[in-house]
Amino acid sequence: MKIKKENIVMSVDAATVHDWIENNEALLVDVRETSEFDKEHIPGALLLPLSAFDPELFPTIRDKKVVLHCAVGKRSESAGKMLINEGFVDIIHMTGGIEEWKKAGFETEIPYHPPQETKAPEPVFLCPPVGEVLQQEYLGPLNLTANNLADATGVSYEVVEGILAGTTAITAELSLRLARYFSTAADFWLQLQTDHDLEQARYKVGSEIKAKITPRVAS
Repeated sequence: MKIKKENIVMSVDAATVHDWIENNEALLVDVRETSEFDKEHIPGALLLPLSAFDPELFPTIRDKKVVLHCAVGKRSESAGKMLINEGFVDIIHMTGGIEEWKKAGFETEIPYHPPQETKAPEPVFLCPPVGEVLQQEYLGPLNLTANNLADATGVSYEVVEGILAGTTAITAELSLRLARYFSTAADFWLQLQTDHDLEQARYKVGSEIKAKITPRVAS
């Protein structure tokens, strides 16, 4: 369609648009932003936000009037002028927008957004598992394998794998063997295990223990 110089954006009120829609004579195009549309909109309205308005995507329906609307009528008129500049004719916008529509007592839709489940923050642990320390600070930097460590310390491969996996706890004997090989304090590995176990226990049952056990005081 060629633009006519005298062509302007035609304004109609909410009641007229409502009648057209009731008689299946019009399609309503909402040019508000997606966030506004998601909060409340007129049933059946098509969303084409003004911020991304593209006249090439504007619907052409031969047997219906296409009516633009926004919140109060300003943006819909601007969108109409954009269409006219691209050669469209018979452009209609609803004066007063959705606010006037609601004042007239006409229906709107408010989508239900179910509350999102909030996950509890992940706990921050300061005492890593012994296996993590062993792998990251000793085996990795020294290019040692679990087999190398097993042979060097006189324990089975399964024991070393268990320590690395966190399924085998450090005993006093294991602490001595590791301490001898890596030249650490005798209780270094045992203390790592104790610190880790205490931290895990505080996380799991610390609050329950505080709630149920009252410290003994001297009489």
